Amino acid sequence: MENSFRLPVTYFLREGKPNLHECLKASFEAAVFHGVQKIVIFTSAGEGVKMALDDFISRPEYSSIRLIAVTFPTGMKFTDSDGNRTSPKISRADRQLFAERHVPVVKAHLPFEPIKAAFGRGFLGQDLCLIGNALGIFGGGMSLCVQAVLMACDAGVIKEGEHVISTTSDTAILARASSTEDFLSEFIVRQIVCKPAILTVGKKEQEVSLPAESKEGDGETRTLEADEQHGLKSPNEPKQLP
Repeated sequence: MENSFRLPVTYFLREGKPNLHECLKASFEAAVFHGVQKIVIFTSAGEGVKMALDDFISRPEYSSIRLIAVTFPTGMKFTDSDGNRTSPKISRADRQLFAERHVPVVKAHLPFEPIKAAFGRGFLGQDLCLIGNALGIFGGGMSLCVQAVLMACDAGVIKEGEHVISTTSDTAILARASSTEDFLSEFIVRQIVCKPAILTVGKKEQEVSLPAESKEGDGETRTLEADEQHGLKSPNEPKQLP
C-alpha cells in the first residue's frame, strides 16, 4: 500500500508583488485539485482580490470558488521604500466591487502582532509575535497566510476544520482552519503550494537571475543560478534530500 504522494511546489526567485499573478494561478489550480471551495487572500489594498476576480473567477473551472479578503486593521502604519509612513487600505470603490461580487472583507488585529502597553511601556503578547517571526524562515508571506486563515475563522466566514487555500502575493498554502484560540492544537498546514526561494525582503538576500531554460527531449528543465556565497548551486538534475 502506498503511503506517500507527490505534489508540485512553485518557487519564486524573489519575494513580493511581481509574483502575484503566478501565485494566484497556483492557488486556483490547487483549489480545483483538492476540491477546495474557498480561497483566502491577504491583501493590503485589494489588488490581489481584483486580479482573482478578473483573471480567474471569470473562468468556468473556477467560477464556483468563493473568495475571502483579509486585510490589515485600520490605522496600521508601514514605512515605504522612501522611508515615508503609510497606511494601506482598500478603496471605497473596491469595497463596493467586492460587496457586489459577494467577497467578504475581514479587517482586524493580526493575531501574531503584539499589543502596545499603556503609556508606551513595552508590548504585550510577545509569545505570539515570536510565532510570526519564526514563520518568517519560509518567507514573509507565510505568517500572513496563516494569520489570514485564523482571522477569517475568527470572523466566521470559514469554519473550524475546513480546508482552504490561503495566499499572499508570493506564498500560498493549503490549510486546515482553526480559530486563533485553537491555533496550536488544531491548525494544520497541509501543503505549501508556492513560496519564494530567495528571501529578498525578509532576509535581505541578494536577488538572483531568472532561471535559464533548456529543452531536453520533450521536457523542459530549469536551472537555478546564484552566487556561491548564498549557498545555492546550479543542479542539472534534481536531487533528493537525504
